[in-house]
Amino acid sequence: MIKFKDLISEEAFNRPVEFPSVSASFNSRALSLRFDSKDKLLYAGYTGKFNPWFSSLCALIINKSLAEISKINVKSWEEFYKDDQLFWDLKQEEDSFIHEPLELLKTTLDIFQGRDYLYHETSPLICRCFGVRETDVLDHLHHEKTPSLETLGSATKAGMGCRTCVPQLKRWLVDSDEKKTGRHYKLRPIADWLVQIDYHLAKFPHGEDWKMEVRGMKDARVTISFDKKVTQTEEEAMARELQLFLGRAVDLDLAFFLRSSRHFLNASGK
Repeated sequence: MIKFKDLISEEAFNRPVEFPSVSASFNSRALSLRFDSKDKLLYAGYTGKFNPWFSSLCALIINKSLAEISKINVKSWEEFYKDDQLFWDLKQEEDSFIHEPLELLKTTLDIFQGRDYLYHETSPLICRCFGVRETDVLDHLHHEKTPSLETLGSATKAGMGCRTCVPQLKRWLVDSDEKKTGRHYKLRPIADWLVQIDYHLAKFPHGEDWKMEVRGMKDARVTISFDKKVTQTEEEAMARELQLFLGRAVDLDLAFFLRSSRHFLNASGK
């Protein structure tokens, strides 16, 4: 068995897998698995920033069958590393470490077994236990007069499972309450709006890839720049998606406009 200290020092699994049977990405990491003809895992690896918990996941599932890997959970780590004191020391320091590797593993196995349709929606998955997406949560907050964790759980079941999504749900509830006390853009300083918009833009699924930035606000119009070479059709489709996302997250009275960063360079004469 690979000791936990070796996973930290050698970064054994932090590399691409040649000819993977399946790959999936989550946040900044991608997990790749290569099975044999009998669905036994031959190789496992991940790309992105090194993380010992992802390495320990690969060590945990290597040489196991698909059926065995599908049953992997938090207790599997504890049983596998029960005699490894370093594992227990680090687990106490970062108790939520296993959730992201487990989420990515579940996604990868779903895709491998032909259930990739579960991940076609653009709205991020918030509660994996019950398949609740961000749009489900935001729709409830918009239509419910006095939303709470209880009403949200009753309507969508979000937060009723492992509860790792509860902190994010609480932040949305606080934000929703603030907006309902004064939604119209004229009732708050522009600086407050820009801070809030920038916060939610950072969570937009395509924001980082398109290098989006909030450039300004005038009346109910918010301008957001992007730095990515795309077609006019792609830009128009992304603008509609951005309006839907930020409108629900910030204020439905606001209009969000995408403009290429080249537009601002030309305007400044550079």
